[in-house]
Amino acid sequence: MKNLRIPIQLFLLIGVLMLAFSVATFLQLRSTTQMIYQQRYEMLRTEVETALSLLKTYHDRELAGELTREEAQKQAYAQVGALAFKPDGYFFAYDEDVTMVLHPDPKRVGQNFKGKADSQGYAYRDELVKLARAGGGRTDFYGPKPGEDGDGFRKTAYAEEFKPWKIAIVTGLYMDDLDAEVYYTIAKALAIGMVGTVVALILAYVVVRGISRPLTAIHGALEAVADEDVDIAIPHTDLNNEIGLMAKATRSLQEKVRERHAMAVRQQEQQRELEGERQQHASDQQAEARQQAHVVSTIGASLERLAEGDLTVRCGDLGPKYAGLRDNFNEALARLEEAVGRVSLKGIDIGVSKEEIRRASNELAQRTERQAANLEETSAALDELTVAVRQTAEGARDAASRVGAVSAEARESDAVVARAIEAMSGIEQSSAEISKIIGMIDDIAFQTNLLALNAGVEAARAGESGKGFAVVAQEVRELAQRSAAAAKEIKDQIARSSTQVDQGVHLVGQAGEALKRISQQIGGANEIVSKISHSAQEQDTTLRSISSSLNQLDAATQQNAAMAEETTASAEVLASDTGDLLELIGSFKTAQSRGHGQSAPLSAHQSAPRPAPLRKAS
Repeated sequence: MKNLRIPIQLFLLIGVLMLAFSVATFLQLRSTTQMIYQQRYEMLRTEVETALSLLKTYHDRELAGELTREEAQKQAYAQVGALAFKPDGYFFAYDEDVTMVLHPDPKRVGQNFKGKADSQGYAYRDELVKLARAGGGRTDFYGPKPGEDGDGFRKTAYAEEFKPWKIAIVTGLYMDDLDAEVYYTIAKALAIGMVGTVVALILAYVVVRGISRPLTAIHGALEAVADEDVDIAIPHTDLNNEIGLMAKATRSLQEKVRERHAMAVRQQEQQRELEGERQQHASDQQAEARQQAHVVSTIGASLERLAEGDLTVRCGDLGPKYAGLRDNFNEALARLEEAVGRVSLKGIDIGVSKEEIRRASNELAQRTERQAANLEETSAALDELTVAVRQTAEGARDAASRVGAVSAEARESDAVVARAIEAMSGIEQSSAEISKIIGMIDDIAFQTNLLALNAGVEAARAGESGKGFAVVAQEVRELAQRSAAAAKEIKDQIARSSTQVDQGVHLVGQAGEALKRISQQIGGANEIVSKISHSAQEQDTTLRSISSSLNQLDAATQQNAAMAEETTASAEVLASDTGDLLELIGSFKTAQSRGHGQSAPLSAHQSAPRPAPLRKAS
């Protein structure tokens, strides 16, 4: 691209611009076309929503009870079927089985169109029902147009479902008028674009021709100037455009070539003058070098003594040119000497203070160590106390449980004694009844004995004929006597049993009263043991909290001890570093040390007892 001639580049630029204009025109046409079709699609959707609003009105009347569903559908279908909009729009509807339920033509109502296709083989009615159930949508199909021949006219339909009645409301419009309008717009734009392209090419040729010819002339003038031809006339310098600027720049270049020729002559003359000045400058540089060597040697000797630690050294005479350097050097050494002297005095004070810090740190570490040991012993004792209280609480809970069991058993024994008293009372009543029965038996035996005696008397009166009856009467009498004796013995036994039963009832009653008192005492003991258990649990909880806090305090004390140990170690390091600093300062020689004699450097390596490392709290 860079090697192409300017006319070709200009033509390429114009071609790219025309191509971009064509693309922009195409995009604009497509956007306009889409907008036209989208307006038609939006109109279809709006009309369908209008019909749905009308259906909803009748559905609301149905829900309100004003109309039945059949009446609401009949009136709604009649009103929607009568609606129409320009240019040729109307409404129709299908149910879920693609059966026509609404159409301006009553003959088509009730017909089933499921699977029936248009002239292109497209079952658009099934697709419209599917789109309506999916929330609404549009599709295109082909069919005949009223007043026109053929069945290839494109029509767009939009469908949306009215869910309460499960029907798809559809409307559509023919699109051939829009297609014709779009084709006309495209043809008109193409014609205008072609005319504009031809005009633009003609104008581009004229403009490029007007640019390339002056550029060719200026190119020839530049070649002449490059050959250092300063007499050629530069063309087109009278123009005020970029070509005129290039011509004027070429003329300026020609003037500079003329000036360069004159400058070459002047440069030869200046070269001769510079040669004389160079020789003079070389002589001056040699004298300056000798003086600089003296300055370097003098300052070097002073720096050598300074490196040995002698701060009393001063620089000698360096000449008037370097007098400022000598004064600055001597002043800097004087200030350094003063500063080192002050640091030496402060170092002595620091040496005394660091010993006090080290002793204080050692004492703090020892006290912290003792405090940590005491806290550790206290924590251990509190842990043992916590364990003992916990065991006491557990024992109290166990005792409360056992006392509760004993109390329950005592209550059961009390009930058993009550039942035994009732049973013995029943035995006493039964004994009384048996005594009455035995009394009756005794009376019967007595009466039998009397009867047998009477029978014996009568048998004796009868004589010989009554002997057999007398024997029987005697046996009956003996039997009655034995029965009376047995009855009396049984009565005596029952009397003794009744006495013993009375004693047993009295003893069992006393045992029941004792068991009741024992049960009451056990209940009181159970309450006391429960209170003891509750108090022991509270003491266990409190001791655990105290133990936890004491363990945290023990851990904090152990950390403080560790920090105290670190502080002691830091104090030892500070003491060592202070000694090193004092030894380093003592290696310098100052006027003060010279006046008072060289003092021995302070030693900062005095040993101090280190505290034993503390073990961490468990």
